[in-house]
Amino acid sequence: MIEKIAVTETFAARVLGARSRESHKGDYGYIGLIGGSLEYSGAVKLSNLAATAMRAGAGVTRLIVPEGIAHAVTPYLMESTLYTLPDDGRGGVRYEEKSFDKAVAGLKAVGAGMGLGRGGDVIELVKGLLRKEGLRVLLDADALNAVAEEGSDVLKAKRGEVVLTPHLGEFARLTGLKISEIKDRPADLAAEYASAYGVTVLLKGATTYVTDGNRLFVNERGTPGMATAGSGDVLTGILTAALGYVSDVTEAAAFAAYVNGAAGELAAEREGVAGMIAGDTARNISRVLKKLEKKLRSQLGTD
Repeated sequence: MIEKIAVTETFAARVLGARSRESHKGDYGYIGLIGGSLEYSGAVKLSNLAATAMRAGAGVTRLIVPEGIAHAVTPYLMESTLYTLPDDGRGGVRYEEKSFDKAVAGLKAVGAGMGLGRGGDVIELVKGLLRKEGLRVLLDADALNAVAEEGSDVLKAKRGEVVLTPHLGEFARLTGLKISEIKDRPADLAAEYASAYGVTVLLKGATTYVTDGNRLFVNERGTPGMATAGSGDVLTGILTAALGYVSDVTEAAAFAAYVNGAAGELAAEREGVAGMIAGDTARNISRVLKKLEKKLRSQLGTD
């Protein structure tokens, strides 16, 4: 029987853990974020995604984009580094093994899919990530659409741990089910998919379900104000960061869901539900982590 676990502040504080005075940036993960295309360049959005990962505790963040949009992204990058992949001449990414290997070299985790579009070699890029021994891979947005078009069996070739972060529509495309069918039993279907393909599924919604097929983490944090463009990208930034420093991949996903939801709640308190945007959630990540650090000190009796 699947173990059901509520995602609470106590849980999130434990997963975050305390940072040693003797630690260095490498202890918290070199992570990469692959996204963007000419059609969906979103330079500020992509740079904010990288900043979100840094705010969420990543040691080093590498933003990886098609070379055709690098000039648009570069002015907005601060703490993160930039690598480029060839483009296909039409604004999409082109998979070229040597460039790809260089872009992801030395990374512990990679989040991919945001704004890559439906053109280019997205599925080849996904396959390249899955082939990397020991690499933690988060597939979101257009990477999920590429998997759905290719067929989920492509996931069986993975050589590292994989997390999928679909919303209901993306999960419907992955499974071939109707959204109404998924709404009837979201937790069960997410667990069945996770078990069948040996992945972690984070099924987004008003209630977020995170499962590896054996454990089911249930996150209730969040606000209707997060139903706005870019909210999924904020979650991707948080989760990719967490994959760099949390040992258990499924716990990392549940932790990211908590942080994202709690940050959204803080944003709604300040901006209102109707008026908040995804950037407001991102700007509250550090406040959530600060609260978790305080909670952890209290639990450990070190306050």
